[in-house]
Amino acid sequence: MRHGTGSTGDDAAGAAGAARCPYTAQTALSPQQDGDPGLARGEEPPWDQLRSRHGGLVSVEVSPGVPGWLLLGYKENLQVLRDQTHFSADPRPWDASGAAPVRGAALNRDGDDHQRLRQPIVDALASVGTQQLVPVVQRAAVHLIGRVESAGAADLIGQYAAPLPALALNELLGLPDSYGHLLADLSARLWSGDQKGAATAAPAVRAYFRGLVARKRAEPGRDLTSSILEHPHGLTDEEAVEALHLLWAAGHEPTTHLIGNALLRLIEDPGVWTAYLGGTLTPEDFVDYVMWTEPPVSVLAGRYATTDMRFAGARIRRGEPLLFGFGSAHTDPSVSGDTADSVALLAGNRAHLSWGAGAHRCPATAFTRELVRTAIDTALDRMRGMVMAVEPAELRWRPAPGVHGLVELPVWFTPTGEREQSGARPEPREPVVRRRSRRRTRLPAAQGARYQAPFAEKPHVPDPLEQLLETWNPRA
Repeated sequence: MRHGTGSTGDDAAGAAGAARCPYTAQTALSPQQDGDPGLARGEEPPWDQLRSRHGGLVSVEVSPGVPGWLLLGYKENLQVLRDQTHFSADPRPWDASGAAPVRGAALNRDGDDHQRLRQPIVDALASVGTQQLVPVVQRAAVHLIGRVESAGAADLIGQYAAPLPALALNELLGLPDSYGHLLADLSARLWSGDQKGAATAAPAVRAYFRGLVARKRAEPGRDLTSSILEHPHGLTDEEAVEALHLLWAAGHEPTTHLIGNALLRLIEDPGVWTAYLGGTLTPEDFVDYVMWTEPPVSVLAGRYATTDMRFAGARIRRGEPLLFGFGSAHTDPSVSGDTADSVALLAGNRAHLSWGAGAHRCPATAFTRELVRTAIDTALDRMRGMVMAVEPAELRWRPAPGVHGLVELPVWFTPTGEREQSGARPEPREPVVRRRSRRRTRLPAAQGARYQAPFAEKPHVPDPLEQLLETWNPRA
């Protein structure tokens, strides 16, 4: 990330990359310059030093040759989130390079177009109540814990928090568990940091959602996918693919690290552990506390200036991108107060910006809260006596400047011995279609030619989802 203090010059050509929901994947920033410490090492930057030096926002280079601004202050972040007049989520009018997304994702639109694309997602999520969601998450959690509970050791990120959202969402989308393992495997490859693996996983993820839409168009059911497809707004197939892809992309990695960061805080802080297990810190309040202190997304690409303006003491040009700095905003003294009493101050305080604000506020807030709460409680219930298997200083944080989460969280816990079966279920398998042998019936020689029964069964032709599953063959 390069830093400056003045205007970035003439109209920017536009930012490479999409405008993002305030609860989704990270943006890439170029390496540090000008003496600002910590920005290239993968750790959280010293936000207080940056605010002291630059004020409410700082000039950055979001990628080579693309200037922009990183919002540092709480009020600056909140104002840009809420103000659709001066700050737009749509990058297209200012992108001369063609790098801006042309797909119909709701996050990249404003006004009526945004609402038309967003509402099917909102209504579909609203149809999933606690009674439906909790058992789905519990089944996925029990399944994952069942793989490690006899060993008494696990990586709470790679073996639990990372695959769990994919398994749960896949079931809610209306597909068998084998496709959940496929989505989890693709997600892990996409966000592993391995560019080659990500390059192959990205088109496979798109194929997953295209195949899902095609299957549910042909055979609708009582699931999130069918709800989106049957919405009165009448999304096209491609718009439905974008909506479902957005639902996954905006939630999977942040939810992974929200679960991971929450479990880390419980394990490493005896006071928080005691308050949580004792009931004085409710699950809902605890999630808010983690959102303040360990937000899973700390820097996020978000808006584009609609006009030349003076903002927070800086001159911003039309079309320049602004990045949300949630990590900095949440430590702004104007809202964070005395960090020594942060639990009492921040637990239950829902003024944090991790869910966004304004018209683009994350529609999956209640959904994600319930998923995370269930994931945390299931882990604490079934992995008793958890302790970290490494020293805190040995924990490795994701190197990306946008995502704030661990690479792995190794723990030991008390092995349960024989696996409990009460909460588990056998994993459904895709039906195996066997071709029946076609026996030929020979007619008498006088009749000559061969005869084939007119009712012979046609060979099964795998649909795109089956073909994708066979190609990737994820570890079940």
